[in-house]
Amino acid sequence: MSYTPHDTQKARSPPSRPIPVTFPCLRPPVPSSTSPPSSWEEPSTGVIAQFLRLKKPSDVTNDTLASLNITFQHDCDFDALLSSLPGNAQVHLPPRTWLDPPTKEQSPLTDSSRVPLPLLSNGRKAPEQRDFYTRIRELSFTNSDAFSTLTRKGNGSQAPLRLAHFRKFWEGLDNLAYYWDTSLDVYSPPPDDASTETSSGAQTNEACRRDSTADATVSESKDPSSKSGLESPTDNEPRKKVKTAATSDQHLPKETSINGFGSAPIALQTSPYIPSHVLPARSAPPKVPSTAHVENHAHSFDSANGSYSGYRIGNGAEMPDQYRIDCVKAFIEPIAWAFGVTLSPHRRPPVLTLGHVRFPVRMSSVAWRGPQDRAKARQGWMEGPVLGIQCRADVDFGKSGNLEAESVLDSVRELGGLLLLAQERAREGQVEKRAGDGKWWTTKERWGGGPGGEVGEAAEATSRGVKDTAAKPDETIERNRDGSKVRRKVTPLEVWKTLKSGNPLWDPKVAYEAIGKDKSSAYDDVFMISSLNHHISVIKLHIHPLYLQYITEGKLPNNLPADTDWCSPKLQRTRWFDLFSIEDRTEAMRGVWAVMSYLMRANGENPENLVTPVGVNKRP
Repeated sequence: MSYTPHDTQKARSPPSRPIPVTFPCLRPPVPSSTSPPSSWEEPSTGVIAQFLRLKKPSDVTNDTLASLNITFQHDCDFDALLSSLPGNAQVHLPPRTWLDPPTKEQSPLTDSSRVPLPLLSNGRKAPEQRDFYTRIRELSFTNSDAFSTLTRKGNGSQAPLRLAHFRKFWEGLDNLAYYWDTSLDVYSPPPDDASTETSSGAQTNEACRRDSTADATVSESKDPSSKSGLESPTDNEPRKKVKTAATSDQHLPKETSINGFGSAPIALQTSPYIPSHVLPARSAPPKVPSTAHVENHAHSFDSANGSYSGYRIGNGAEMPDQYRIDCVKAFIEPIAWAFGVTLSPHRRPPVLTLGHVRFPVRMSSVAWRGPQDRAKARQGWMEGPVLGIQCRADVDFGKSGNLEAESVLDSVRELGGLLLLAQERAREGQVEKRAGDGKWWTTKERWGGGPGGEVGEAAEATSRGVKDTAAKPDETIERNRDGSKVRRKVTPLEVWKTLKSGNPLWDPKVAYEAIGKDKSSAYDDVFMISSLNHHISVIKLHIHPLYLQYITEGKLPNNLPADTDWCSPKLQRTRWFDLFSIEDRTEAMRGVWAVMSYLMRANGENPENLVTPVGVNKRP
């Protein structure tokens, strides 16, 4: 058995037209950097009040963004992004020479290279040029060569590529290519013989249409599966990948479609024919009068509208959002693994705390540092967060005619994710205060704590008391197969009578810590990978703890700091890097590698742990 991709040169019915790749174009409001905005002085006009008025996405306006008082700086390169960090962070950016293969003198296995190497904050040895090159080399492959390796289809005389660290990324990029890659799009006009056949057989087709109209009325009443809205599959049905066996062409199934959902790049089908209406977000073929003449009508429809050859089976608006999440996560994950960091989504719903309101935000995945204690690691403990990943499904910005409103909404969504990460990093050394802690309704017994219950339960309480006084007969204890006692299920009444505070919002198995924060500065630098279309951008928020205190509690601090910039966090972002471009994705990896190296550096509190000789491995 083998896997073959659909033939990009074969003409088939055209998919939806591609949509333009557009991005938000924000004109940020002017912030107040010398003093808090005047709107913060009144609770009715503060940040919390602005977000309480939001009922739907269209309610987010420029005033909502202005209330956050953010200073924006767009299109920063990685040198400028790292130069704003304390501690000479630019040294963490890999030099251009690391794009070339390391020489023998640079190999860690030679005696001449026995120099002290820095340790990371988790005790691991810092990755070297060899680790960087083995990863970035896989990103330097052309898209067609990597896709051919995935499908095990030879690309001429070239040997198959070795995809190890970024194999899942290439699988995810292959899924994106079926909706975004227009490099091989060829639209062909209808052939000339189609019009000739149509004119010569006009009378026959007219008779068929009359017969089919009558047949459709009868067939729809008898067979509900033959409604005019569903069309049987044809040979022109596009597909991604199908499983083929070594049999003759006469017994091979015709081309099939995929269901589209799932992270795997190859979707197997149990049936040889899959109708096109099961494709994700694709429009079903046009209605036909009857199933008796499906093939003739489908052929005439395809001929009348021309044909298409290329990668795509749809456009970017029809792509499942999970494809983008899987691709971006698979791009960041090999870089994070080099530093002992894992990616995992929140185990509790990600919500931004604004006063007494829990504001839900989008966070696709988060980078966490694993604990050095192996017992805690096996129990699922994590430390961090280190950085976040936010993938958004919005496409075709400006199509509604109001690009400014769409840009403001997208910027607020990004800020929501950044502020959530900042709040989680600020929980270091704190204990969660759950809703209702210390309140009377979580400590006092309901109905005064006396016998009985609500009105109408007196008789039941009396009979219950009589039963309790009677001697209980010996009951056999039910046990499971392993000998343990059967756990009794708690009734809803018992749950209601239990007095306790609200459910916790913090993950009980996360040791919250501002990993990578400069201990000598009050500010924290929060990083997040933002993704739109098939692009990524690295954004950083420079934020003061008093600003977090204000948006969390809604109260201005009593003693304002001497630094007047505390009330205006600074947001810096890089340009958008195209994952289909070799130059863009290699440059993006350099930047993400530098950010991860800076955040995972040793904090310097224990100088003897800063260096270690080559060959010594202190991994947990």
